[in-house]
Amino acid sequence: MKKWIINQSETTNFYLILTEKSVWLTEKPKEVNIDELINDKKLTEVRIERYVDDIKEFIFIDTNSTLEINLKDDDKEDIELPLESSIYNEIKSFLIPNLKDTKVKDYSLIKQIQPAVIGTLIFGAITYFLHTIALSLQNGEEIRTSGRRGLIKKIFVGIADFLGPTGSLIIGGLVTLFFIYILIKTISKPQQGKVIKTKSFTELKF
Repeated sequence: MKKWIINQSETTNFYLILTEKSVWLTEKPKEVNIDELINDKKLTEVRIERYVDDIKEFIFIDTNSTLEINLKDDDKEDIELPLESSIYNEIKSFLIPNLKDTKVKDYSLIKQIQPAVIGTLIFGAITYFLHTIALSLQNGEEIRTSGRRGLIKKIFVGIADFLGPTGSLIIGGLVTLFFIYILIKTISKPQQGKVIKTKSFTELKF
């Protein structure tokens, strides 16, 4: 087991603890002896994410000294830990060689631009559909909203009717342009780092 204080306030310490099988995150008052709690098995209020069952990958972002822990369960919020550079480098130097049965690779540009590309495509398509519906409504055409996914169709028709053709283009275009801006910014200044992908028998060796 290895631990770091990764954040602190006037009264508490926030700990990242690495065990053989899992990651622990916990916040405790400064006067508490966390080693005693661990040894006596009295450590409570701990978030535990297991390498095999819960964690999909660790992302070490060198550019801003941030550790991201992406989880397999889409319903659970991923963990993002901004760190001091010295602590970041220590955790990275320890975890990469000692976490076994993993795949380590560079933090690729393709992975970094995925959210912006997806956002651009989704909002570009939504803008197109809203504008098309708004034009049809403006021309007095009837839009069929019954049948499968009728509720979604009604929502789109309602939004298109409210915004109109011009409003649909302006609002949708601005959101799409925002994602395009993020895409261009990411491509021009990609972040550097490492990705550790877990496998079926990932565990930490001390």
